[in-house]
Amino acid sequence: MWSGAWPSLEIIHLRDSLEATVQLVNRTPRDQPDEVTRALARFLVIRACGYLERVAEEACRSYIRARSTPQIAQYGASWLGRGSNPTPEHLVQLVNRFDSTWATELETTLCADDELLWREIALLVDRRNKMSHGLSEGTGSRMALDLAAHARTVGEWFVVRFDPR
Repeated sequence: MWSGAWPSLEIIHLRDSLEATVQLVNRTPRDQPDEVTRALARFLVIRACGYLERVAEEACRSYIRARSTPQIAQYGASWLGRGSNPTPEHLVQLVNRFDSTWATELETTLCADDELLWREIALLVDRRNKMSHGLSEGTGSRMALDLAAHARTVGEWFVVRFDPR
């Protein structure tokens, strides 16, 4: 039985932190050097990808804790938090471990509008991985803001679907 508020304080903190970074990119002063603007855009991509990864894990972990005995919750949670990239494939596989109907629902959501969210989340992960390995990735502010919005959309799907109450 879940006794806390939902979304959890951790998810709210993740959401607020992402939003603060979005605002930094959105409110870039016109006289700011291009290098700083590009660095903020890259930081937003990294933060948005981390947000999606962490929200999916926290939503799943909360759901497991609410619906299981402490021993089963500990076992279930031990499979989370391994830092896997939140690619569309991985997210669908994760959800499928809980319920195949939910996995189909997520896949349908990701594939709607000519696979918009599927492509954008895949691009988000790709850009984050390129950045983390020092490769050129060509990400500007507009792309970073769009990718962050898509990450929030998919993160919200997890918050709604895995509501532990």
